[in-house]
Amino acid sequence: MKSSSLAISIICIAILSGCSLSKLSKPANSTTSRQTNAAPGLIERESPSGNTGHPDNSATGTPSQSTEVKDDLHTPEKGSSERQAIMDALRGNQNVVFQVNYLKVHNGWAWVDTTPLDSKGRATAEGGANLLHFENGTWRIMNLSKVPEDPDDPMGPDDPSPTYIRNLMKTFPRLPKDILPTPSN
Repeated sequence: MKSSSLAISIICIAILSGCSLSKLSKPANSTTSRQTNAAPGLIERESPSGNTGHPDNSATGTPSQSTEVKDDLHTPEKGSSERQAIMDALRGNQNVVFQVNYLKVHNGWAWVDTTPLDSKGRATAEGGANLLHFENGTWRIMNLSKVPEDPDDPMGPDDPSPTYIRNLMKTFPRLPKDILPTPSN
């Protein structure tokens, strides 16, 4: 009985850590393409809010609180409650610092590309893009695996092609297109 509990705990930790085999198979130059789409001066570190008891948003889509939603295209300022709530939704219950490569928010939708960092500022994983939606007063991570894949675009959301963006807009019809990075091809 104890060994099955241990196995379940290990599996849960792996899931909560955000490991993904798809992110491990990306070409080495994918970071460069993501940073090309970033707004100037946007690469910075985002640290946890200090609340270690917040729910795990990455696995369950559990809420992260923020009370304000702007209806114009913007990049929330570092330290703002909106930006902190978005980072907390990505963070889940992990104590992780993010390098923000891209962040745009409009009308309750956010497109964010982050890289998780260790305490010395080194990347601990490749990171990637996420889509979040502000629902019922909380930021929730949207499931991008619902977006039909483009066989000519192996990067998917991490360097979205025009076809991927069209498929994304069909999957999430209320998504404002202006939060998405400009396609590189």
